[in-house]
Amino acid sequence: MIDSEDAAGRWAFAGSPTILADGVDLFPSGGRMRSLACRVYATPRGLAGHPTQAQLEEAIISRAR
Repeated sequence: MIDSEDAAGRWAFAGSPTILADGVDLFPSGGRMRSLACRVYATPRGLAGHPTQAQLEEAIISRAR
C-alpha cells in the first residue's frame, strides 16, 4: 500500500488506482510520479478513474499468455 509521499517516491508510484498482477502494472504508462495522486485510464468513452471490465479482462488474459 502506498500511503505517504515517501512511499510514493520509493516506488515511483503511477497513481491510484494502480492494478497489479504478480507485481506488474497491467496498464503500464511512462508517467510515474513521486507523490500521491489519482490515476486516469484511457477507455473507449474517454478518460476515466478506472479501466473498463473488458479492458481488465483483456489485460489479465494478455498477462497470462
